Amino acid sequence: FMNNCASCHGQDAKGGREFGAPNLRDAIWLYGGDYNTIYDVIFHGRGGVMPYWEHKLSDSNIRKVAIYVHELGGGE
Repeated sequence: FMNNCASCHGQDAKGGREFGAPNLRDAIWLYGGDYNTIYDVIFHGRGGVMPYWEHKLSDSNIRKVAIYVHELGGGE
């Protein structure tokens, strides 16, 4: 997260308005807060703003980031 996501979402994961990066610590989800949706957003990106991480991160690391982000928003 710190290497790839914090530059937009912030080190505290509370978002970056200047980049349009949402707060990942609240329970408000743009596309859905379940693990599979979060994984899909990280893997494919969204709207030309959120970059895709397919072929940039391993599948294992994408899963780890998805779990981390899911937990930040209150998922278990």
